[in-house]
Amino acid sequence: MPDNVLKAAETGRSFRNHYTAVDVGLCGARPFRVCSTYWDKTGRDVWPGDDPEAPDHRSRFLEMYATHLSPDMVVPIHSHDFHEFVFVRRAQENFHITPEGRALLRRGDVIIIAPGALHGFDPMVGLMKTDLFLQPQWLSEELRLLWREEGLIQSLLAASLFDLRVNDGLWVLHLEEAEMVACEHELDSMHREARFERPSLALFSGCFLKLLSILNRRFSGPNGLTAALFNKDIWAVTEALEGVIERGDSLNVERLARLTSFSRRQLDRVFRAGTGLSVGAYYRNRRIQHAARMLTEPRRTIQEIAHHLNYSDTAHFIRSFKNKMGRTPGEYRAQARESRP
Repeated sequence: MPDNVLKAAETGRSFRNHYTAVDVGLCGARPFRVCSTYWDKTGRDVWPGDDPEAPDHRSRFLEMYATHLSPDMVVPIHSHDFHEFVFVRRAQENFHITPEGRALLRRGDVIIIAPGALHGFDPMVGLMKTDLFLQPQWLSEELRLLWREEGLIQSLLAASLFDLRVNDGLWVLHLEEAEMVACEHELDSMHREARFERPSLALFSGCFLKLLSILNRRFSGPNGLTAALFNKDIWAVTEALEGVIERGDSLNVERLARLTSFSRRQLDRVFRAGTGLSVGAYYRNRRIQHAARMLTEPRRTIQEIAHHLNYSDTAHFIRSFKNKMGRTPGEYRAQARESRP
């Protein structure tokens, strides 16, 4: 499990629940999930979910989610190892809660939660929202296409690529009505596509990138960190490192330095100052992220993945993966194949 993700822990008499990608039904063939909910007094009025096999199109995750609610319909503070985008479509004296306090929700609010961030809702009665759940490794690859877009997109990239927690991993935006209606159109398209047994990731990706573009215009967070992170030299090295990993080449920092105006020593210092990681640490972290994505592809064996990513042997790969992810590649693959909780 990534270092910046909180595991389930007991604090005094209160519990901080931790949900995994398996809990929300994310897998290799379905690296996203979209669920719209409206909660009545019993928490059973759920519409319209995206599980094609569940009765009344009710998501099995949402049924599980309802069982974790307290009697007064509060979702306690929790974390998860996936990205979540919450679009508030209707609110009635509902609050978003974080360790820092409570904020009243209204239509047009969008809450973005990175892996490891803590949040909850109080109460759920009368709240209608659409949630997007996204695998971190899938999101990283999509966001690389948009790295020149400043603001929210670069902040999400910082969290996905470099494990950097910007703004505690939580962003709250508010959309004007016309923007919210445009987002609802894309969300409804995702709903329709998600009900197919094999949904089109290309269609979902197109809808999601449109949503990101709308949200990015409303982002007004601090850009100091991302400005340093995405200067042309650092990004040139980052892109070169992606190529090294994808080709299965060995890491050669001197060769990377020639892409910039820096010496090898200067490059490592500048890269660490911008990203918080040395070039070598980034290479090791991203190899594991690539491995996690490849493990969702059933035709690749663990030995083939280890060889492709240039590990010295399979045992080295298994040790490195477990140290970072908290479970072996075989255990991760078995969980990733689960399509529903």
